[in-house]
Amino acid sequence: VGYLLIFYTPIVWVLASPLVISEEPKVSDVIVVLGGGVGESGKAGQGYEERVKQAVELYKKGYAKHIIFSSGYTHIFKETLVMKALAVSLGVPESAIILENRASNTYESILCAKEIAGKERWKSIVLLSSPYHMLRVSKIFAKVGGDIAVSYTPIPESSFYTHSTKGIFTRKVNVSQIGGIVHEYLGILYYWWKGWI
Repeated sequence: VGYLLIFYTPIVWVLASPLVISEEPKVSDVIVVLGGGVGESGKAGQGYEERVKQAVELYKKGYAKHIIFSSGYTHIFKETLVMKALAVSLGVPESAIILENRASNTYESILCAKEIAGKERWKSIVLLSSPYHMLRVSKIFAKVGGDIAVSYTPIPESSFYTHSTKGIFTRKVNVSQIGGIVHEYLGILYYWWKGWI
């Protein structure tokens, strides 16, 4: 019964729903894109592409004139360099892109983005990450963001979190997705313990 409840009902997604914060983007000074690293999937390169494509779309629609790619992760190449190369290939000028390579976690990414915004005198950002990462991001920003206005705008669809909503005997969640959601709740608990949120 427990197995059926976990894997063949939407209960996991119901329990995960408080992690998602999704707001309409507002015209801002900069779009901040948090790199994927190994992220929720546990595999390098699984999250950055979706985030970059969403950032490029928002940039082209005029939501901001600048993009910050933030990630200290390196897998063969620095993740931010790969993100920049993709954005440029999709039509964003290099002059509009700022790379932040120092951050080793979400907390440091937010601090570094805030530092860059302060130097540039930017007061508003569109913050982009994966859907189930946004609660932790928002809690960090609430603590350290100061007077910067933030639109929390996750990617609209994550291939990692794609799941079926149809059919009573259709599997609704897999072990990797459960792991990603548990990882996020544990991340929030750890950040609270560290005093970061």
